[in-house]
Amino acid sequence: MCKLQIENRHGFGQRLAVVVVAALLAATHGAEVVTPGNPAKELFAKNCAVCHGADGTAQTPLAKRLGVKDLSQSKLTDAQIKQQISEGRQENQSASKMPAFKEKLTRQEIESLVPVVKDFRGANSQENLGPKDPK
Repeated sequence: MCKLQIENRHGFGQRLAVVVVAALLAATHGAEVVTPGNPAKELFAKNCAVCHGADGTAQTPLAKRLGVKDLSQSKLTDAQIKQQISEGRQENQSASKMPAFKEKLTRQEIESLVPVVKDFRGANSQENLGPKDPK
């Protein structure tokens, strides 16, 4: 019985260590914690952030390796954003390939991602960081 209790405590300690390490990695890489209650942001975190990053700037190791687009620099229209999420994207000049999500997400879910993608334009833009030269 004592042996079983020690093993259970040990298992809990391992799980706790994994959670702490994951939290530290997320904090040190600037990952944004997604709060429950915003389904579109949760969809982005689940389906898009792996490549585009939590902040949309594509600064993850995978994004850099694949040449993923920085969403803060996007100038796509709503229709173009929906099209790329639905159909994916393959560029001839780079290794970048965005998978199609039309089989994974509903039309409403894809439409809900448009404002999330567009929000990265303002959130990460240089003009929101203040003037470079205060002269």
